[in-house]
Amino acid sequence: MRRPYLRGKYGWFVQITLLLSLVAMVLSACGGSSNGGNNSNSGNTTAPIKVSLVTDIGGLNDNGFNHLSYVGYTKAKKELNFDERVIQSTSQNDYVSNLTQAAQAADLIFAVGFLMQTPIYQVAKQFPNKKFAIIDGCATAPGQSDCTTLPNVAPLFFKEQEAGCLVGAMAGQMELDGKSKLPKLSGSNVISAVGGQAIPPVNHYIAGYKYCAQKVDPKVKVVVGFSQDFANVAKCKDMALTQIDQQKSDIVFQVAGGCGIGALDAANQKGVYGIGVDADQGYLHSDVITSALKRVDTAVYSTIVNFSKNQYTNTPPVFDLKQDGVGYATPSSDVPADAKAKADEFAQMIKSGTLTPPADIPADK
Repeated sequence: MRRPYLRGKYGWFVQITLLLSLVAMVLSACGGSSNGGNNSNSGNTTAPIKVSLVTDIGGLNDNGFNHLSYVGYTKAKKELNFDERVIQSTSQNDYVSNLTQAAQAADLIFAVGFLMQTPIYQVAKQFPNKKFAIIDGCATAPGQSDCTTLPNVAPLFFKEQEAGCLVGAMAGQMELDGKSKLPKLSGSNVISAVGGQAIPPVNHYIAGYKYCAQKVDPKVKVVVGFSQDFANVAKCKDMALTQIDQQKSDIVFQVAGGCGIGALDAANQKGVYGIGVDADQGYLHSDVITSALKRVDTAVYSTIVNFSKNQYTNTPPVFDLKQDGVGYATPSSDVPADAKAKADEFAQMIKSGTLTPPADIPADK
């Protein structure tokens, strides 16, 4: 009796053919091929992008725009799976060397802060094949103040005056409500701002704050001071204490990065209201009634994602209230309903174009 696999004239040939087909199928399923074992799908994979972030001197723990930059950076890193390359600056003298180091290791480099305008111009010129982006600034040639358009530098600007306007409107309405409605007010009808340095992004915030506070309450006095520092907490605390003790400020708006945390500490110490900046800083003290928001994290994240899609541009849009690039944090329970309503009213006016907060700080009347 013959075995089944020997039946037929071509039995051996058929069985061997089937066996070879099975072997080929197994090898294919395991990734085997005739090209030395290279994966035939390798052409569909790409190496992770290389992105570096260079902070300003405030560092990642400034509770403000450096921190927000890192938040946007880490969100993109998690999504796109690239290695972290973060360099923290401790002095303005570090900017050129830090940006150079970043450009040597990455293809997209972020400079965080207006003070890096000239350094990023110098480094971007040296690395024309690398892409750069700068928060709150643009490429500026040495000795110049105007922006220089470079094909590999994206200026990421915000309309801080719009965010400043909203918290200013809120503060103005609170002063208008007066001590009878808000017992923590002194009755002096004075509010204040502590800025780091008189640079455009800081001035924009304060300009909107002062303009809209006085638009709500024409009699309110707005005291403005500059610590000339973005990191030294003690300097901003001393300035805020002076505004509160000597000038009778009821509400202190900090616009000084990490230094400005001291201004909020002073407000808390003296039992007056504080307003944070850039990020929601309400967690610092219960009397931080709101914060003027600048969504730097959104700008950094979107720039990285666009770069990964080969959609980098050196002419990105300005981040404003209409596209949710700025705003204000949810007010605390100390803020009366009419003050929040006033801020929302002003927001609608800005979006509709019937109100345009100034970029320069208004002169005292």
